[in-house]
Amino acid sequence: MYELKTISLGSSARVFSFVLTVMYIVFAVISLVSGTTAFGSGTVSLLIGIILFGILGAILGMIVAFCYNLVSKRWGGLHLDFKLLDEDEKKD
Repeated sequence: MYELKTISLGSSARVFSFVLTVMYIVFAVISLVSGTTAFGSGTVSLLIGIILFGILGAILGMIVAFCYNLVSKRWGGLHLDFKLLDEDEKKD
């Protein structure tokens, strides 16, 4: 068993930023097709949303990683159990 002690603020910011941006793009395309947008119309709405959600994702990623690191120092990190797969199991 392994324990996840800390999460890098930078990597967490990148991952959250990417995930939130992709989620926004999916919902923005749906909004554009349906004709309802949050930040104006068309391309402007898409660009503003991508920028805002990218920034918001980075900030949230850093906050979550910082909080996890504080908690894991006090009470321990996540316990992870890994299993090495045999070659036969990898092909499935």
